[in-house]
Amino acid sequence: MTELFGPYRVPEGAAQSRSPEEVTRSETGSFPGAAMSAQLAAALECAPTPVGLWEFGSGRLRYLNPAAAALLGFEDGSEVPGRTVADVRTDTAMAQASEVFAALTDRGRWCGRTELRHLRTGAPIPTVLSVFVTERDENGRPLLIGAIAREPSTAGVREHPLLAALAAADQRCREQHALAELSRLAVTADLDTLPTAATGTVTALLGTRCAAVARVPGASGAVLPVLGYHGPGPRPSTVAAGRGSLTGYAATETAVVCCPDRADERRFATADMAAHGLGSGIGVPIGHDPIWGVLTAHFAGPRVTREHEVALVRAVAAVLSTAIGRIEVEERLRHQSLHDPLTGLPNRTLALERITAALDQAAHTGIRVAVLVIDLDNFRHLNARLGHAGGDAALVRLADRLRSLVRPTDIVARLGGDEFLILCPAVTGPADATAIADRIATVDPHPGAAPITASVGIAVTGVAVTGAAVSPHELIHHADRAMYRAKATGPGRYALHHPDPADPGR
Repeated sequence: MTELFGPYRVPEGAAQSRSPEEVTRSETGSFPGAAMSAQLAAALECAPTPVGLWEFGSGRLRYLNPAAAALLGFEDGSEVPGRTVADVRTDTAMAQASEVFAALTDRGRWCGRTELRHLRTGAPIPTVLSVFVTERDENGRPLLIGAIAREPSTAGVREHPLLAALAAADQRCREQHALAELSRLAVTADLDTLPTAATGTVTALLGTRCAAVARVPGASGAVLPVLGYHGPGPRPSTVAAGRGSLTGYAATETAVVCCPDRADERRFATADMAAHGLGSGIGVPIGHDPIWGVLTAHFAGPRVTREHEVALVRAVAAVLSTAIGRIEVEERLRHQSLHDPLTGLPNRTLALERITAALDQAAHTGIRVAVLVIDLDNFRHLNARLGHAGGDAALVRLADRLRSLVRPTDIVARLGGDEFLILCPAVTGPADATAIADRIATVDPHPGAAPITASVGIAVTGVAVTGAAVSPHELIHHADRAMYRAKATGPGRYALHHPDPADPGR
């Protein structure tokens, strides 16, 4: 009991705590201070209700009465020094910390359902906890916090029959609100933001140490990419596939997988959990036939996941699955609207977008942009001779050849019919573009047929060739004019656009 009533160190600059005698003189009338202290000490030591004190700033435990020590697994009072509140609270209580902190700072008290943690076994202890400020500094900031714990299955519930029902209703309301907010976000969010939002929802609702969303790609591999994460430390980039992790095992089994205790787990490897200080977890597949990914939630210590908690994680996974379906449909429709169905190349619309972006970047960096327009020679006669199927085959072969000739940063597009475009977003001058044009020689329509040729027109930004302040449409127009000029000189030729129309092309 000396730890309770003896002086303790307060933050530097704050008011020192009052002695028991000062408390009794000022607040208990003529009752002698020493007698008051002794009677309070005896009452707390004999009380069947768990009572404790801790420092607000550091969280250091100052006192536990025997009932509190027994509840939390302390053998005796000598184990209290050096321990903090963090040693005896679960992930659920950790998730409530900001709420409790705000209530103590603003109102001086907080009461509600929470979970404490048994020091020896790590088992959660459902509790109705009342906490209150017992001492403040000269500026009104809390210094010392008192706490009284009641087991919800005994006195607290009997005294307040509606307490459990009200607390449960409040929790359900929080869960429904969080799921509704996630569902609202899922209507417009993309895959860059939605997985992280979902993991934040899981952590807030269950008080987990961390949560993550991993993608399960179509092809098998040793690792799964992590797209969303909420928890301490940076987001991991990958997690082991298959039996290498809880996530991988849930993906392999395509079923909900619960791991109540890492130490007892034999179905999959738990080295990654151990490395991050995680004792238990749950993995829930996202989507089905096939699954898209896995949503996992991990707790710091061993813990049996309740049925209601499993249902919550599954609900979040269902929201993710629905949103991902929407996103994939939108991406598929956008891809179809921006790509040529025959060759798979970007179409004119996407080519204009990419040229616009390249010109914007060039305006800030001073680099040059080149556009090549390619047109097959005598394609109309070829199409008539080979038929539409043969003509389509020639276009596909040309598209494949163009892809093989350009640099990794260049973009090949089909403008329509037998006309193609190459965007070179960064060139040092016309020579880079003409080198590509030199490589565009012939394309075989099909085995045994005569090769065909293509005419190429080139336009490059820069004072020497094309005006610096040029629009995407103008750049294509310049290259198109150069292409017709090349075609006029004979098949399989290229020409460079120049402000002087008399400038000869190849």
